[in-house]
Amino acid sequence: MQTSLTDRVAQTLLDEITGGGYRIGEVLPPEQVIAHRLGVSRTILREALARLKVEGILASKQGRGLAVISNARPLVLRIQEVQEDDADRILGIVELRRGVEIEAAALAAERRTQGDLLAMRDALDRMTDALSSGEIAAGTNADLDFHRSIACATGNEHYRNFFDFLGLLLRRGLEVSRRRSASVDGRERQAQEEHEAVYAAIERSDPAEARSRARIHVVNTEARLRSLHFLKRDPATRERIEPEGLNAGVLKAAGARSR
Repeated sequence: MQTSLTDRVAQTLLDEITGGGYRIGEVLPPEQVIAHRLGVSRTILREALARLKVEGILASKQGRGLAVISNARPLVLRIQEVQEDDADRILGIVELRRGVEIEAAALAAERRTQGDLLAMRDALDRMTDALSSGEIAAGTNADLDFHRSIACATGNEHYRNFFDFLGLLLRRGLEVSRRRSASVDGRERQAQEEHEAVYAAIERSDPAEARSRARIHVVNTEARLRSLHFLKRDPATRERIEPEGLNAGVLKAAGARSR
């Protein structure tokens, strides 16, 4: 599969760092300087730099910028970035979420702090605002922030770090889902209700319920993607969990808080 421009920029920077172009502790030049040198936009450059941060090559230094913290090639899991029309890869990432986010929700219900709940609530409220305004990018960012706040609430840095890695890949699927679901009545609202139900279970410190609600959300996310017609893969089973199992009272209360 052809590599993306972000892939190539990230690889170029990694080659420069691991090839001795930068010393450990050295701060990278300003973004505009690097972007101009490589002939790319600052958006592409930022995506590439974000990958190197996740891989432990770069780190933000307050008041200084991005500094090199390792000049050794990372021995980490690598998954190629997906393109919008790559059904198998998009659905593969969604399937991977099952094994991560479901258990993360259960752990978050056991360990969450008030600060964690506030972060989740803020993300949910921003999702509600984006749903009302039709702002796809804002909704995608809030969606990612909600799931990252759950990973942080586990108290396990490996969940957080893995979500940061996975989040780079999840963004594509979330953008596709939100953009194409916007024209289908009720889809975005159902997804929002699923998020609210996960939050409610975590807020009640109910691990079993949080695990169940997270599974409903991930399975239904996959079902919504499959039904958007651009995804052609025909699995042996088309699992989907209907929202009737959601506690109407919980959703009504959650919806009232978000308004």
